[in-house]
Amino acid sequence: MSTRKVNHYDRRITAGVVLLVVFGSFMIASAEMGNAVGDTGYLTSVIIKQAIFAVLGLVGYFLACRIPLNRMRLSLYNMAYTILLITLLACRLFGATNGAYAWIPIGSLMSIQPSEFAKAFMMVYAARLLSRDQKEKNLSNFIRFGVCTLIYVGVILVWQKDLGSAMVLFVMCYCMMLIPSYKEIKKYQSYMLVIILGVLVIIPLILSPFFTDFLKNFSSNYMVGRFLAAADPFLYRYDNGYHLVMSLVSFANGGLFGLGYTKSIHKYMNFPNPSNDFILPVIVEELGIVGFLVIIIGYALILYPMISFSLKTEKISGKIVAIGSVCYFLCHFIFNVGGVSGFIPLTGVPLLIVSSGGSSLIACLASVGMVQNEMAADMAIEEDESNSW
Repeated sequence: MSTRKVNHYDRRITAGVVLLVVFGSFMIASAEMGNAVGDTGYLTSVIIKQAIFAVLGLVGYFLACRIPLNRMRLSLYNMAYTILLITLLACRLFGATNGAYAWIPIGSLMSIQPSEFAKAFMMVYAARLLSRDQKEKNLSNFIRFGVCTLIYVGVILVWQKDLGSAMVLFVMCYCMMLIPSYKEIKKYQSYMLVIILGVLVIIPLILSPFFTDFLKNFSSNYMVGRFLAAADPFLYRYDNGYHLVMSLVSFANGGLFGLGYTKSIHKYMNFPNPSNDFILPVIVEELGIVGFLVIIIGYALILYPMISFSLKTEKISGKIVAIGSVCYFLCHFIFNVGGVSGFIPLTGVPLLIVSSGGSSLIACLASVGMVQNEMAADMAIEEDESNSW
């Protein structure tokens, strides 16, 4: 199988990836001190595990950069879809973590989260199916991809009880289905756009005091409790809003430059997952707004070239993979940052590349590599065309 030329890759994206992997690894080591509580053996195992995941993620990134996945047969994609679906279903055979059956343990220290790989896979699956529809001008694969999306989302939401991952996957696939442009699907895409407008109208109503007062009748429900805590964390500071209040206090403690690396106070007792869901408060408390800016710079280096590529490329598969990856990153960023800052309910979604979690790191870096692959193919075509002149 042929590979892409190295000189066709966007170095800004690689720089952003390396920056966030290194920065995230250091911050995970610091955040996990809250769980180690003087246990140097535990902390050492965390550092080693993160180093392994970082290496695997970077290997996956560079492999995805070089292997042209669009040349694989559709039958192989269908097989991969089926295997991944079986893996998603198999998660229920193992115990729940924070109420979700989303992980398959490997030994006593590691586990994999198949829903993260489902997000990366659905990007290339969409590119394969929807670009094929673009050429053939028919609805079959458009409808097929929509059904496949609903199956995955349904399994993750209902079977695994993982609301955050289900929402991210749904938004990604929904946006990718809006990208193809031909007469046969215009009507359906118009309906999808109307639904988006309806959601934008409903959101302010959901956040209104009238609706939150209504939800208080169901405050014993775990997810409703998270919603009420986001609406008024200090009202529920001794219940569902406790971790959110501590997160806001950490932000206030950090200021501009923070208390210093490893010197976060609240990671020791106030966050259930200081290196995952709540890593941002730890970062801001230790490094201040400057630490948050490092994350913004890293994300900008990755996302800006992707967005630029999606706007200029004429290849439908390239647009789909780029937009899918951008949605992947933005959804995680909005759900994580919005959750720990109280703008939206907590969803348990990690901050990609920065938070701990080997599955999310490997999957998101592979998705970035897929975009690099499409960008390299596009630039190679342009170079060949210019040379032919």
